[in-house]
Amino acid sequence: MKKIVQNIVFAIIISLGVQSTFAQSKLVNKGNSYYKKAEYYQALQVYLEAQNDGEKLSSDVQIKMGKCYFELNNIERALTTLIEVEDKLSTQEDFLIYAKVYHRSGLYAKEDRGAVFWYEKALKAGANPVQVNELIQSCNWAAAHTDQEPYRVNPSPIFTSGQSFGIQFYKDGVVYSSASESGSKNVDRQGKAFLNLYYSDLVDHEIQKGRLFSKALVTPYHIGAISFTSDFNTMYYTKVVRVKGGESRLKLYKRNYNGNDWDKEIELPFIDENFDYGHPAVSPDDKFLYFVSNMEGNGGRGGKDLYRVERLRGGMYGKVKNLGPEVNTFGDEVFPYISNDNVLYFSSDGHYGFGGLDLFRADYEEGAWKNVRNMYQPFNSVADDFAYIVSPKNPEKGFLSSSRTESGEDLIFTVEFIGEKEEEVIPEEGDVIDLENLPEETIVVEEVVEKPVVDLSMFPELFNAKVKSTYSNIAAAGVTVEIIDDATGKVVATGVSDDKGAFNVVIPDEYRKEGQEFELVFSKDGEFNAKRMIVNIMELADLNSNGLALTPIFNDDVLDDISGMVLYYEGMELTEESLKTLDRLAVYLQKNNQIVVKLNSHTDARGSKLDNLFNSQRMGEKVEGMLMEKGVDGESTIPRGYGERYIVNKCKRGVLCSNEEQLKNRRIEVVVWRVKNK
Repeated sequence: MKKIVQNIVFAIIISLGVQSTFAQSKLVNKGNSYYKKAEYYQALQVYLEAQNDGEKLSSDVQIKMGKCYFELNNIERALTTLIEVEDKLSTQEDFLIYAKVYHRSGLYAKEDRGAVFWYEKALKAGANPVQVNELIQSCNWAAAHTDQEPYRVNPSPIFTSGQSFGIQFYKDGVVYSSASESGSKNVDRQGKAFLNLYYSDLVDHEIQKGRLFSKALVTPYHIGAISFTSDFNTMYYTKVVRVKGGESRLKLYKRNYNGNDWDKEIELPFIDENFDYGHPAVSPDDKFLYFVSNMEGNGGRGGKDLYRVERLRGGMYGKVKNLGPEVNTFGDEVFPYISNDNVLYFSSDGHYGFGGLDLFRADYEEGAWKNVRNMYQPFNSVADDFAYIVSPKNPEKGFLSSSRTESGEDLIFTVEFIGEKEEEVIPEEGDVIDLENLPEETIVVEEVVEKPVVDLSMFPELFNAKVKSTYSNIAAAGVTVEIIDDATGKVVATGVSDDKGAFNVVIPDEYRKEGQEFELVFSKDGEFNAKRMIVNIMELADLNSNGLALTPIFNDDVLDDISGMVLYYEGMELTEESLKTLDRLAVYLQKNNQIVVKLNSHTDARGSKLDNLFNSQRMGEKVEGMLMEKGVDGESTIPRGYGERYIVNKCKRGVLCSNEEQLKNRRIEVVVWRVKNK
């Protein structure tokens, strides 16, 4: 009997041990699930929870924890964690990340088992030899460049309870992204509080107390990496958004200032939802917009590259161009900025540097950015250094962003030149002037050359075409026509179309010549999308004969038969009345296939918020599929799920409402989004 009792007790102890191990392993499995989805912050929290519960973590899990710290930019913890399992590292990814941790810790030397040692182990394990050899050379370069530039870099006095970066000059102050709401539970996948835009006055280059830049720019997610035109009336910015399929993307938007606040946001037209776009920078002359993207093709070098696009009249843009292999590398190039003296500043982890992102500068020569060079210390450190800007009032001062602090947070730093300034020597009375060293005066005798007489009759003297609407094919009256010299940007002649869509613009004689290129701009605010083209003077004859067409802006007056359409649904099915409305919508979109509509899908506030968000997206996609089955082009619709964010009546979460009242929120609003170019 005693033996039976002992066996029962032993079995209970074993059972409890198995259950305890299972519970702890369940935590690790949960962490592994987050890790596979690249949700490193969540994965690390679960691993730490398992560790705090007393579970002995395997070397594989410890390696993952080290990688999580690396991805979260906590290099010190990544190093101390991976050192403990150094002898368990085995794959090229293990060696490569460990090497990068040493690289970003400023420990480069091979003989000290630093970054070069582990990069070479990654090579032997099969890592990309081109990229890894570049990283090895970068380590050797960093070890050889320890001199300091004559600048002082100090933390700015911006108060923040989290990260702050991406500063830009704005009128008499600065605008920057900051997480200044302490205690916020709304965090991103890296555990960081979401960023908003703040403004601070500048007094003698000192940043004063900050305040929210604009309530119109507050979003539920990150917003930042901004740029302004020279008149501060147009703002470009980066925002994190959810796209079809639930993924997050960086997108570029712009807003115009209306005198009181910033108007509605406009997504830039060259955005492809399969890629990220961010970090805008308007050139000082407002002619170009520089930005960052990981788009494939179009000259992409790998990772994130720098691009630029010409800003054209009427809110249009030219062709997107990659800045080329002298600037872009296999790594990431981010945060471009063009100074008033036309220097490109940017950050990269692909050019030779001290570790992480380093600041670089490039010069514009022969139509391209060249002569890329590292800005050295103290601009750069072993941490991430980025988003450098130069004061337009004093080129010896500026700001940069860096994670070089003990906390590892991205913060804004002031930059100031502390070297000796060259002073101009002004001769005083009694000084002896060395006549032999004075520059010789050169007298240029201009040769008078008679200009040949040009036969102007071979060039058109009038631009007298007709303009019509692409929508109705009727004459477009009141359209402003501008003829601009493409070389100088000077407006040389203007005109306005009459009731028959005709205009008659005289071309000045001095522009009637061989090789003359014109920029033609056609616009009518509020009625037509502006159109721009570059033509040779001899091509005007064809336009005079054939005319041209403008695409109308489809506002509520033009689209009375579609604006305000709402489709209601119960469960995941449209109501009978809404099915009839859907038929009308399908017919309209088939006849007007240049129109793109958004299907803004909403739910009531019952159930889980997350489920409501996903269900609204699924319902929008279902309606999109129903329209496609009726013959509507898939590019004519954009489903967007908003869940319970926009309730139309009192039935918010926690308020008791009838089923009929709740169903008023289960709707899909049809909104005209844009007009496709023909």
